[in-house]
Amino acid sequence: MNPFRRFMLAAGSVLLGTSTQAQQASPTLRDFTEQRMQHQKVIGYTLGSYALANIAVGAIGASQSSGETKYFHRMNVYWNLVNLGIAGAGLLGARRKGAGDETLGQAIRQHENMKQILLLNAGLDVAYIVGGAYLLERAKNRPENRDQLRGFGKSVIGQGGFLLAFDVVNYFIFKKRGDRQAMQLVGAAPMGVGVVLPIK
Repeated sequence: MNPFRRFMLAAGSVLLGTSTQAQQASPTLRDFTEQRMQHQKVIGYTLGSYALANIAVGAIGASQSSGETKYFHRMNVYWNLVNLGIAGAGLLGARRKGAGDETLGQAIRQHENMKQILLLNAGLDVAYIVGGAYLLERAKNRPENRDQLRGFGKSVIGQGGFLLAFDVVNYFIFKKRGDRQAMQLVGAAPMGVGVVLPIK
């Protein structure tokens, strides 16, 4: 076999191999990205539904109660107006992105960002619970505002507790499902492609 034909066969083998590898890797990368986006939508819809339910119940409860209970429901409404805004913003952001628009590095970075956001939120949730406990403690020395402080404090503790559980559960779902897939994608990437994985 002459050198030219040998070169053409070798080049063809490399190109076919690369093409086959890309065809196999691309759907996996797309699935990885779509799965993250779908999970983000589930988070948004869940938080939004929770917020709407709390706003409805809180508005009715505040109008039909008095004292500590009235302030409890009122804070639930205030708190969940913010939750509703966060959920809406998250859903709008998720809808603007396409699963096929990300490279491997970008997809993994987005995955890691979501985990870090959830961990940060969990830390804030603990702070909310502590803040609610502080309001309850403060109510003992402020008899003129006792009902308001106790109602607000109980509401903040309850809302913070829900959000803490929500964020921690979603963090572990992201970590368990996504980290393994990210490592598989990196392992299947062509040689010479460097990806930094600060997986936590």
